[in-house]
Amino acid sequence: MNKLEFSTRGLAILISMTMFDKLCDNLNLLMSEAHISADELSRRIGIPPSTIKKIRNRYNPNPTLTTLLPLAQYFNITLGQLVGDELLPDKRIRGSYKQPIASQSHIPIISWQEVLAWPASKTSQPKTIVTGYKYDENVYALIVEDDDWENLSKGTALIIDPSIKPEHRDFIIIYKHGQILPSLKQLLHDEEHSYLKPVINGYSIIPLASDHRILGVVVEYKKQLKHYHLNEKTKDIIETET
Repeated sequence: MNKLEFSTRGLAILISMTMFDKLCDNLNLLMSEAHISADELSRRIGIPPSTIKKIRNRYNPNPTLTTLLPLAQYFNITLGQLVGDELLPDKRIRGSYKQPIASQSHIPIISWQEVLAWPASKTSQPKTIVTGYKYDENVYALIVEDDDWENLSKGTALIIDPSIKPEHRDFIIIYKHGQILPSLKQLLHDEEHSYLKPVINGYSIIPLASDHRILGVVVEYKKQLKHYHLNEKTKDIIETET
């Protein structure tokens, strides 16, 4: 028999193993419909990704209310529906989730050439991409234009923050004096030396030199931009259901 009990002390929730199985199934279904990973969901609702992954993989049979409530609120369902005490609503919009408008940012999409003069190259009505995070006012987005980048398909949107100091293993936009366009590299630190690792297989790692200029750190990326379309009214690039 299903059992759902709440306790205000410790914000604990006690559910049966049958109900926990339904919780796992529901969370996996909802995340799959929304095309969202555990890491991305973690950033949006403030729950550790390890906690989300444990629930999805049935390793956390007694989650707390502080974990379950944000999950239910994010997917616009009740707590009972999330844990399987009630059926998921038939009329729900598959893949829908709750993201307050106030939490959205509109990031301008610029060309790789415009990066060299950014932010002086800002325009009054740029095309933008929507993200659920707040960044520095000079954050910008670039579109991957090649199809031979490792783990980054053509059309992926890279969101870059020029105000962040890059750290070891960060992906950065780098420009070398004399080149036509900047490029994407991974920054590697080894004791007192720094190196740049290309994202294209077959190219060698090179030292970071004085004639290199770092133009920003990749803070987020949106894959499969080919499944996005341009809202002609707002000039925002928004996701469409696939």
